[in-house]
Amino acid sequence: MDKYAYPIFFSAKYRHILLLSLLVRLFMESSSIVVLDIGGTKIHTGRFRKGKIEHSTKKPFHSDIKTSVSGSLAFIEACIEELKTIDTIAVAIGVPSIIDIDKGIVLDTINIPAWQKLPLKELLQTRINLPVYINNDVNCFTVGEHISGKGQGHQDIIGLCLGTGLGAGIILQNNLYMGANCSAGEIGEFPYLNATIDNYCSGQFFKDNYRESGEKVAEKARLGDREALTAYNYFGQHLAKAISHLLLILDPKIIIIGGSVANSFDLFIDSVWQNLTEYPYQSVIQKLSIQKSCNANSALLGAAYLYLDSVR
Repeated sequence: MDKYAYPIFFSAKYRHILLLSLLVRLFMESSSIVVLDIGGTKIHTGRFRKGKIEHSTKKPFHSDIKTSVSGSLAFIEACIEELKTIDTIAVAIGVPSIIDIDKGIVLDTINIPAWQKLPLKELLQTRINLPVYINNDVNCFTVGEHISGKGQGHQDIIGLCLGTGLGAGIILQNNLYMGANCSAGEIGEFPYLNATIDNYCSGQFFKDNYRESGEKVAEKARLGDREALTAYNYFGQHLAKAISHLLLILDPKIIIIGGSVANSFDLFIDSVWQNLTEYPYQSVIQKLSIQKSCNANSALLGAAYLYLDSVR
């Protein structure tokens, strides 16, 4: 063999690096990560191990807890401690906010009043003595769908979460796009009619216009209540407008819908497609797929995947 062919494969330094990387990989694969998806009204928790979520649980995130930094941190710490085991190597969290990813600072969150420019990463690491990773909750959802959900095999996707508010996560050419300030996809803040898209394309729509939760309105709709069916028809009309904006800017192959309002997907999707007939480029609509997420743990999986990617 030529003495210059593949010299690195025979160097002691390379063998040491290769062995170390293999040991790290084996350690990571046999360890666990505590994962949290923090929403406006509830916290979804679980433990990530070998590509799956164990012990998935949802707990209410009450208003009296959210208005206090100390109270909310104590509650989250308790959630983590319930899931932490001897082999836990980190905690990964999705938060409904713009995030300083490197510093782990929650910059602007509407649904948790006490969290404004909160150094959440630093505060939690001090409490639990583990590395903490933080990203936007919809980014986590979208990455989870891209790797192990409806987005598998697609290079350009949008994850759309309809919950307390509306947010979008963006995958372009197989890469998560967060923007310069981790604020890409905050479509809910777009001005729309007399308010914002948030007011018309999230759970707020039903509370503002029907004085009931989307879940209650859905129950009535499935019993044939005309007003409730009309409500979801209007909801689909508004959501089609939001989707049209996203299509004009990003042109994804597939849009995956998650969040609590997605449980009523069957009640509004026909209205969405009907109203997308007004979109100016119908060749785009013909190729577009809009799917409901079928994995309740997508955001938890995505948080874990993003943490692992950050330490590669």
